[in-house]
Amino acid sequence: MSKPVLQQVVMDERIYVAVGRDLDSKSTLVWAIQNTGGKEFCLVHVRDQLYRKDKEKTEKILDKYVRICKNMQVRAEKIYIEIDSVEKGIILLISERGIKKLVMGAASDRHYSMRMHDLLSAKAIYIRQEAPATCHIWFTCKGYLIHTREAIMGNASVARASTSSDQDSVRTRGSDILSSQSNITKGHESVPASNLVDIGKVYDNIQLGVTKASLELFKLQEVEADKNEIIKRAIKWARSYSEEFKRRKETEMELIIAREALETMRFVSDSRITESYVLVKKLQEKYNLAIELLRRATKDRDELKTERDIAIKEAKKLKNIHEKISRSDKHREAPQYFICPITQEVMDDPQVAADGFTYEAGAISSWLERGHETSPMTNMKLLHTKLVPNLALRSAIQEWLHTSTSSGK
Repeated sequence: MSKPVLQQVVMDERIYVAVGRDLDSKSTLVWAIQNTGGKEFCLVHVRDQLYRKDKEKTEKILDKYVRICKNMQVRAEKIYIEIDSVEKGIILLISERGIKKLVMGAASDRHYSMRMHDLLSAKAIYIRQEAPATCHIWFTCKGYLIHTREAIMGNASVARASTSSDQDSVRTRGSDILSSQSNITKGHESVPASNLVDIGKVYDNIQLGVTKASLELFKLQEVEADKNEIIKRAIKWARSYSEEFKRRKETEMELIIAREALETMRFVSDSRITESYVLVKKLQEKYNLAIELLRRATKDRDELKTERDIAIKEAKKLKNIHEKISRSDKHREAPQYFICPITQEVMDDPQVAADGFTYEAGAISSWLERGHETSPMTNMKLLHTKLVPNLALRSAIQEWLHTSTSSGK
């Protein structure tokens, strides 16, 4: 059988679900998603004037409902309005938005029982009576459908009119048949006496027809008995199906709760994994920085060691030169290694550069500050720009100067 036109219209519309300010309405939302066939839902919350804290709490509850829809792979949006009466607010919302289908609670879940077959909530009863006739409303409780208020569409009156027309035509055809039978009776009254001998045959035919009718009646009684047996079996199956359906709904609710708990655990686990990953990354960066600093310190230590060895060799040379100078003529000119290669004057503060040559401290510092990175003597790039005081050479120069001064006097 094809679906009624009314059901097809309802299935094509967005589903509005009335929810409360806590998660007690979760069973109503789950029922709507599983049984209405809709893929797009609108969560409706109506209550009196909200304080700021209550608004924040309501927003959080509605967000949880939206996450339930997302987990069940349907689209959902949320709206809430503030009005003195909840039921009047829902009626107003149905009228303003032209809502075609609505799912709401028949009563709070704690009032549900197996004997519940009608609405217990005063709000639900009011909405069933006052809602526009074009709105199809399902009333549920604890995941079970309690009552359905069918919508009345514009083509319903047309269907009733066509049905009335069909009944009138049946009555007309019945009247025609009766008229025809009356004519036949009148025709019998006009039969001549010579044909009365056929009455016996007609009587026999009538008796045969009665016998056949009795047999048909017996068969109909047997069919009726079979039909009653089938109805009993169908009722038994329907009860079994209802019980199985209830168990299935309870299992599905438990499965949804388990999924939500698993999702929460997964979220916590993912958060901890992310924090661990960030911590490991920071530690790796610190480790790499420490390795780089150690490498640089080792390099600087090796360079300083090399410069120290060079300075020691230079000091030994200067010592030998000094000894030679002491034995030589005290009135001769300053040795060449006392002269700065840059200023061509006797050095006051000799400094050893990375190229191994000794310069006046001010001269070599000025050379490096002007952006030179090469040796003034070899024109090759310096390994570094650090300067080491040549203490041995300074002592030799000062002794020479002192000796020269004493000799001049």
